[in-house]
Amino acid sequence: MTCTAEPGLVIAGRVDDTALALIRLATERGWRVAVIGAEPVVIPEDLRVQSHVADVADSVAVEAVFSTITSQWGAPPIAIVHLAQLERVRATVIESAEGWEALQHAQLGAAFVFSQVGAKEMLRLRGGMPVDDGSVVFVGEVSAARGIPGHPQTIAGAALAGLTGLTRQLAVEWGRLGIRVNMVQAGAVATTGEHFTEVMRRVPLGRAGAPEEIAEACYYLISRASSYVTGAVLPVDGGFLAT
Repeated sequence: MTCTAEPGLVIAGRVDDTALALIRLATERGWRVAVIGAEPVVIPEDLRVQSHVADVADSVAVEAVFSTITSQWGAPPIAIVHLAQLERVRATVIESAEGWEALQHAQLGAAFVFSQVGAKEMLRLRGGMPVDDGSVVFVGEVSAARGIPGHPQTIAGAALAGLTGLTRQLAVEWGRLGIRVNMVQAGAVATTGEHFTEVMRRVPLGRAGAPEEIAEACYYLISRASSYVTGAVLPVDGGFLAT
């Protein structure tokens, strides 16, 4: 195993424009980056990124991927970011119990498994010693904190609200291990979807966010600039949650 001075970041879940912006930001600032997705991810050729295929909610599969990453890098990652899957759901009055379970699994369950396995990997080779500024960041949506008009968000909102609780509780439990846990609640971006127009009416800044703006918030939370920040839920929403 060869040693490297470059910090490592692992990103999992939804690999969209925000994730790609974060990958670009991190690699430009000297990080090694790996991505875990349920399907192969197409990464721009100019980015030095490892891509791994695994079900993020399958702890055995994710453990195997993290072990591979650590072996290849010569050190475990010090930061992990999970972007909640944006599952298309039906109106709440006709959604099935199976649909509820599937979405909780895809959003909340996967975030729990990924963060748990990632934290174990940060600690695995340290002989019980705390991590030197480890970081976990969950990326969700503002529907975690407020009902969204014009779109069936009940199941997704419940899962994302659970992610908010998970963030705060893990921050309390893992602080002594040297691992910070925070969450970004993203507002409307150009790729948000069908309820974009309705949400935009309530954004004080009067515009959509750019993926790069969400990525910058995520980067702040994995960097040493936020070394005394844990348990925070940071809205990056143009003021939507302030209305």
